[in-house]
Amino acid sequence: MTAPAVEPYIRRNAGDLVTAEDWNTMQNEVKTDIAARIATAKDEVKREGVDKAKNADRFAEMSEKDLTDKLDTRYAPRSHNHEGQSVYKRFIKEFSDQPGYDAAILEHGFGSYPLVDVYELQDVVRNTDGPYMGCKVLFYYGHADADELGLREPIGRERIPIGIPFEQMLNELKVVRDDNDTIEDAISDMRNQFMADPNDEIKHCEAPWLTRCCGERRTIGELKEADQWPDLRLAIRPRKCGRGADLLVADGLIGPYCQVEILHANYDTVVARVAVAEIGGNYTWPMDLMFLLRA
Repeated sequence: MTAPAVEPYIRRNAGDLVTAEDWNTMQNEVKTDIAARIATAKDEVKREGVDKAKNADRFAEMSEKDLTDKLDTRYAPRSHNHEGQSVYKRFIKEFSDQPGYDAAILEHGFGSYPLVDVYELQDVVRNTDGPYMGCKVLFYYGHADADELGLREPIGRERIPIGIPFEQMLNELKVVRDDNDTIEDAISDMRNQFMADPNDEIKHCEAPWLTRCCGERRTIGELKEADQWPDLRLAIRPRKCGRGADLLVADGLIGPYCQVEILHANYDTVVARVAVAEIGGNYTWPMDLMFLLRA
């Protein structure tokens, strides 16, 4: 292998006079050359070693997570459900003995067969006499109404309040409101959203607290200042269906049960058909059912 040609720092021919100026110039040239070669070597080490080491955990300029996510989109099973794997939808339907009203179509749009749970919405207030007969959704104030209307379920030595905090329900239904809105408007907006299509409208009631205590025109801000807002609740009593030929025994009484046939018509549609037990010669029409569908 032939060595590359090397040029002298200062070219002189045989017999030429070498001066002190030549000597000083050559020392400067040597120092400059060495400094340049050191800088070039450092840059090469950094470019080919250090900089590449920084990227050692990447492949084709992608991190491990980027690469995994890309592969998942190519090879992992994909669902048509754009809302996420854990999403669920709630349908509330009223069934009756009128022709065609013993079945309902539930359009869920999940793009797959969902899990389906079915619940009968019982009367919220167990004493069915008076204005609360047939009431399936009840707005009430915990401290004032729960004991009077029997809205605390006894479980052993404990009593569990029935219902959902009103503010939580507003958030779930995405009802927009502020502290200047009246409680009347908040209840009305919640009710409209809760029973919006595709849900059916079912009987709803309000406990006497609003008129007896404060009035419907009080604002949300005023209720918060009085520390009453956190104890407003929306009561429903969903009892799961599917007891077959059994009868429900509650509070020492024999009551009706619900049987529901679920047909997955396709990946986006469920058909629900009900049959109601005959107790003592009477049918329990109408029947309000809540369907929870989870993708």
